[in-house]
Amino acid sequence: MAQEETRAVSNELGMSAILCLAWKEVPIDEWRALLQGLASRDMTAARRTALLRLVWQELFLTREGLTARVEGLLGRGCFGKDSRGNFSRDVRAVRHFLAQEGQRLLYSRRRGTKGYYVEGRPPLDERLQRLIAGAVAEVDSRQIAIFQRLSPAQRFQQGCSLIKWAERITVRQLQRRHPHLSEAEAYRWMRAEHKWRTL
Repeated sequence: MAQEETRAVSNELGMSAILCLAWKEVPIDEWRALLQGLASRDMTAARRTALLRLVWQELFLTREGLTARVEGLLGRGCFGKDSRGNFSRDVRAVRHFLAQEGQRLLYSRRRGTKGYYVEGRPPLDERLQRLIAGAVAEVDSRQIAIFQRLSPAQRFQQGCSLIKWAERITVRQLQRRHPHLSEAEAYRWMRAEHKWRTL
């Protein structure tokens, strides 16, 4: 990497205290709020912040997987028209930042473990493991037994019902905030904004 490009990468990464904290320190809810604020000022720094946290917390995510997750956080199209080129530059910047912290971002091509990973990290961040363990502990074994007896069609129907319920709540909240919206307008706005599909 040329000296000037290295300096530019360092400046971009160093310009935000969020980035330094993103990969280890900040709780996820607070981090997401900070990320949205950063995205409104500098989308490139926001993408790199998201990528850094993602590769730190979870191993073996491919370009496609990372792109989808970053877009889930920042919105579809956040990589711009040259998405492959921007992704490559972003990964290079994240790799450089990690190297400054004594870490190595590598890419595995082995079957079953294909994707980016930080050398020496566990497959899943310890905090995520604790969150998952806590969520699993809250699951009622009777609910699982009932769910397992459902046919695939019944499971699909339950999923559809849950989506429709979430849509209704979102539409009601939109109408409270924007009383001039009709129900149909609120549904259209919600689906366009969140790119939800009608079932």
